[in-house]
Amino acid sequence: MRNRKKWYLGFLLTGMLLLTGCSFGKKVVLTYDGSFELELGKTKVGAALDAGFTDELAYDAKSTIGSSSWENFYAMKGDLTYGTMYAANKSSSEVDFEEGKVFRVVIDYRDPDYATGEILINGVNYEGYTRDQIKEAMSDAKMTLDGDTYLSYDYGKFEYTFAFDEDSEAVSSISIDDGTDWELVIR
Repeated sequence: MRNRKKWYLGFLLTGMLLLTGCSFGKKVVLTYDGSFELELGKTKVGAALDAGFTDELAYDAKSTIGSSSWENFYAMKGDLTYGTMYAANKSSSEVDFEEGKVFRVVIDYRDPDYATGEILINGVNYEGYTRDQIKEAMSDAKMTLDGDTYLSYDYGKFEYTFAFDEDSEAVSSISIDDGTDWELVIR
């Protein structure tokens, strides 16, 4: 009888999760120059530092991340930019900057000072992609906005936002986040 109750409870819970739109198994992995993989929401800033990335705009206050807060990491390697990584600390005490987990990445292809290195997002390099190419590549995600200058998608718990300049068909920037910022209290 107990096993039947557990099975029934499990069945109900799974059904409720499916009805509310929760997705299992979805993840976002960014691959930098084919050598470093960053799993959004899991990879710590320290792993990026160990892989040779530097913070172009480093300053002393970034040695720690306050409780329920975040800090930026402007990822560079040599003369190439790899976007901005946002590292979170969800705990109730301060942690070393290197311990922050990357929950958002913003890639801006229009940086006037630096070329963008190769960044694959779940195996796709979106640099130069048009609106139609993005729609095809994101066909398994739920579109939430299709505006003149933005395309947004939900992919499980992740949100993708593609921006376009008014005078260009190619994507100008991409923001991907796992929703962590809604959990943080920035002081």
